[in-house]
Amino acid sequence: MRENVLTVTQLTRRIKESLEASLPSSITVTGEISNWTKSSSGHTYFSLKDDKALIKCAVWRSTQLKRDFKDGDKVILTGHISLYEPQGTYQIIVRTIEESGQGELFKKFLEIKEKLEKEGLFDSSKKKSLPAYPMSIGIITSPTGSVIKDIENVLKRRAPYVKKYLYSASVQGKGSAESIISGIEYFNKKKIVDLIIIARGGGSLEDLWAFNDENLAYAISGSQIPVISAVGHETDFTIADFSASVRAPTPSAAAEISVKDVKDILIFLETSKREMRSSIKHDSSLLRQRMSQLKQSFYISAMAPINRKRDTVSFLLKDMEDSVNLKMQRAKDFVSGRKLLMERANPANLIEKNRFNLNSLKALISVNANSLLNSVKNSVDVKKHTLEALNPANVMNRGYALVYRESGEVVTDKATVKVNQNLKIALRDGSFRSKVTSIKEE
Repeated sequence: MRENVLTVTQLTRRIKESLEASLPSSITVTGEISNWTKSSSGHTYFSLKDDKALIKCAVWRSTQLKRDFKDGDKVILTGHISLYEPQGTYQIIVRTIEESGQGELFKKFLEIKEKLEKEGLFDSSKKKSLPAYPMSIGIITSPTGSVIKDIENVLKRRAPYVKKYLYSASVQGKGSAESIISGIEYFNKKKIVDLIIIARGGGSLEDLWAFNDENLAYAISGSQIPVISAVGHETDFTIADFSASVRAPTPSAAAEISVKDVKDILIFLETSKREMRSSIKHDSSLLRQRMSQLKQSFYISAMAPINRKRDTVSFLLKDMEDSVNLKMQRAKDFVSGRKLLMERANPANLIEKNRFNLNSLKALISVNANSLLNSVKNSVDVKKHTLEALNPANVMNRGYALVYRESGEVVTDKATVKVNQNLKIALRDGSFRSKVTSIKEE
């Protein structure tokens, strides 16, 4: 009988494992769509082709595309290679699809991604692990909008004991990447947080371009504090996502990932306590049973060894009970500490503190407003007096007159006047005509 004979299923599975292991976990391909078909199950199937080759593609129902496509569309898609065992055909499992006409921005995105990937910036073995129980979290995002509210609501619900530090950053437009980098540097310098979340809502490739900045990728990768990237929607991918310790599909998901629910922690402690008690009870029962057996076996001929063994068992029991009591006390202290932190985070205390700050600000605004109003009023009075002094009518009230030519132009220089020229003299309460008889040199 021949050895090492494989079934079709075994061979196909080996091919699949070899194929998936030899290729990157994420590939980006461009081509033309053909045979675009959406099945009744909600999955979408199509082929991607160019002038020399064709490959089958599948989009699972759980993957949310921004829109449907049609045959003939030129696209750029991202996904991974897999083998469909029932038919023995390989295909791309698609995560995102974009029109290839997005142009230079997307081309630049791919260039940056390829460069940093070659440098090993996205190597998962170099990424920092998230802390199991972070006590403080730094959030780098815009201080306004739904993103920060969503994160704070999730953290308040799941882990009210966690301290939150917001670094207000620009997340779109010129200077945004530098603003986010400053936030990373701030938290690394201050060392006040266990974890950093960089977050922004969804948008176009251009809207999210700050998160494709090469320097930002280096800052995220080089951070001594683990970073979660939560940029855009589930279908949006940025260079920051690939550089971070963990990529979250949404800001709310980042908050969910970052902490364990306090309810789950309490349940875990309670379960551990029950298991410890059960284990102690079981071990004690076994020890007592063993003691009884030893006593019956050696009671007559070996009373002394039995007594020594009994003393040893008693000592072991006492040592075990002391150890368990110590662990239970530590668990109790842990729960009490978390309870105290939750009480300190009582919203009523925060509201009272903020009410006091608000009243102080109102008083300060009132004082500054009155001062500014008086300053403006004094300035207006001074300008008013100056204008009145320069008013030609007021000047004429002091005995001055205005001299006009017959054309209506004001005479300001004797060089413009000639002998026998007719002039108009305007006084405060009227005017008269005059003729120049002579011109006197001063």
